[in-house]
Amino acid sequence: MKIKVVLVFVVSMLGARQAQSAQFIRGDSNLDGQVDISDPVALLGILFLGNEAPGCADAQDANDSGEADISDAIFTLAYLFSGGRMPPPPFGECGCDETDDDALDCQTPPDGCSADPCGIVEPPRCIDQEFLTEMIRREVPPTICIAPDAAVIEVTDTMTATVCPADEETMCEGEPGCPVAVTEITAELDMENERLIGHMEGNVRGLTIRVDSGFGGDTDCQVDIDFSGDMIIPFITGFDDEDNLILVEILPIEFDRDSVVIELDARGGFICSLLGGFQDLFVEDLIGQLEMAAGDLLFGLNVELAGLPFCDQDF
Repeated sequence: MKIKVVLVFVVSMLGARQAQSAQFIRGDSNLDGQVDISDPVALLGILFLGNEAPGCADAQDANDSGEADISDAIFTLAYLFSGGRMPPPPFGECGCDETDDDALDCQTPPDGCSADPCGIVEPPRCIDQEFLTEMIRREVPPTICIAPDAAVIEVTDTMTATVCPADEETMCEGEPGCPVAVTEITAELDMENERLIGHMEGNVRGLTIRVDSGFGGDTDCQVDIDFSGDMIIPFITGFDDEDNLILVEILPIEFDRDSVVIELDARGGFICSLLGGFQDLFVEDLIGQLEMAAGDLLFGLNVELAGLPFCDQDF
């Protein structure tokens, strides 16, 4: 039996919400019901020109950091014009703040959103399609951080490439590192083989790769990478005292190396242009970074799902 689970990759919280604010659209600072260039302009006017805030600070918090500040305007501009990651939910349509652990609220909903307060949402008592979808949305971060000096790749006998050099002082989620945006995941629950078959897509923008050509001097290349690939997430099932089929444990994620595809565009001169011809060398490093980040995902999913029965027991 297979259940199709489609996940548009943004983080949301499944647990009980404490917020009593209205629905909103994240990034819609001027509350006109859509996210466009007028929203970062409106936010900058509120922050620096003394313009009146329209009454929905949650909508202004485009990056869901818990504060409405200049970083939200930058975040929205990056999303609109340079391929940056999309705002966390609720985005694209009206919804409640599903990471309501800050002091922001929304008393004035945008055009088209309900003014009714968001209430308590109780999680279901068994695993079904909707529950699994929300759990993975909750636990998978929209940004994966590459550690400084993440890898030194031997491109040729004389050329090496250092990914995310430490002295560039690039920041990711408030810590040193280079951000990788995960934009979409699809997954299929394969109960017959006790596994989740997934597909991931994402990108890296402006990643610094330092190339040592072996002929003296380094060249810093600015690299954009788009990637996609398939993964297998096996799990173990069992039975509880009432003979209900339950999920016992989720096992480590395995990426299908043969399915991973990357497109690399490097800027910075002739040496950087050579990287495009060796992009397959970066696949293994990228997979390694994603598998390391998967450890946190597995911990969260096991905490939430282990011991729960499947809603449909007719397997």
